[in-house]
Amino acid sequence: MRIIVIGAGLAGLASALMLREDGHDVDIVTRGIGGLGLSSGTLDVYGWHSDGQPIKEPYAAIDQLVKEQPEHPYATIGADAVREGVDWLCERTGLFTQNSGTNVLIPTAIGAVRPTACVQNTMLPALVEDGKKYLVAGIKQFRDFPAQLIADNIARTPLAQVEARAVTIDVQARRPEADSTGTTFARALDGTAGLDGPGTRDAIVEALRSEMREGETVLLPAILGFSTDAYNEIAEELGAPVAEIPVPPPSIPGRRINDALTEETRKKRVDISLNAQVVGFEADGSRVSALKVQRAGRITTEKVDAVVYAGGGLESGTIERDSYGHIGERIFDLPLIFMDPEDEDARTVTGAVVVDGKDIFGCGVKVDAQMLPLAEGKPVYDNLHCVGSLLGGARPWTEKSGEGIALGSAVAATRALKKN
Repeated sequence: MRIIVIGAGLAGLASALMLREDGHDVDIVTRGIGGLGLSSGTLDVYGWHSDGQPIKEPYAAIDQLVKEQPEHPYATIGADAVREGVDWLCERTGLFTQNSGTNVLIPTAIGAVRPTACVQNTMLPALVEDGKKYLVAGIKQFRDFPAQLIADNIARTPLAQVEARAVTIDVQARRPEADSTGTTFARALDGTAGLDGPGTRDAIVEALRSEMREGETVLLPAILGFSTDAYNEIAEELGAPVAEIPVPPPSIPGRRINDALTEETRKKRVDISLNAQVVGFEADGSRVSALKVQRAGRITTEKVDAVVYAGGGLESGTIERDSYGHIGERIFDLPLIFMDPEDEDARTVTGAVVVDGKDIFGCGVKVDAQMLPLAEGKPVYDNLHCVGSLLGGARPWTEKSGEGIALGSAVAATRALKKN
């Protein structure tokens, strides 16, 4: 089958690769590189109950979640598809620890502790467990890692009995910069862009040796290279547990996932059209027969047997709010579902979150088990499969389910197309 995937985030890249592995002819059309650079680099399946308590077994808890929230995407995706998707990503990238089915606790960019299903191997020693001692090591030239705040918050977490203290080391990624980005540090540690990889790694090791105490796990910002070579060398040289913890975007761990999946698409001959967008379509009855794709100022008509729509939601512009306040999906004019607000007075820097009594950030497309968008309970098109954050009915940022929805819906769409 000739399939076009719209979008190159986690759901789009995963869908394209899964479909290609099934033997389909697959291309990706995307305006940009997707949202993985904004992610923490962990895999969230289902982390928090609505009462604020952490979830220990996320796959087992999905059944109860969909009973409480029947509009949730997991109701049609199913827990087995979510687990299959997470297993698939762990196997394809080689970046992650084993998908045990049990959540672990990991520090965030400010030291708050949260549950997640899988962490990257470079983060494994950071897992928050009773009795651990942490040395949170900030870098003077990297401002997006408040070491003392992180250490204080880790030490006071109610989820485990741990100790944490903070130090700040002096390491220049690129002279004479006094304030370098995470990307610059990653390049320096990798030794790319003309930067001194061995020298930067040695500088971190030497600065930490005099600060470490026996039995401590060293926590560093997650900027230790786009490959894991620098991390491995630093951990070996220090002879102690070393771990990365997430920092604000751009996310180096997220970039690792993106790079691994993008490289797989190249190997499997999946074409990615960047700086391109779908501006229209043609339909033959209940089927999408072609997409209108704009590239470099010209519009071409691309014939398709099926479409996987992974363009994201409100945050990506796939779902738009016009000057009259109308909220709609921009390409196919798909009907949307909305969630009731958690806070009627919620606002962001761009204005109200609640419009006409509905939470605009909880909106999205409702789908059936084949990921086909529904209108009044029936598929709008028989060959248009919606995946990822385009799906409505969930708050992945609060319940921590984003990667589970992305990967599970990719599996469900792939299964549906395999049957066809």
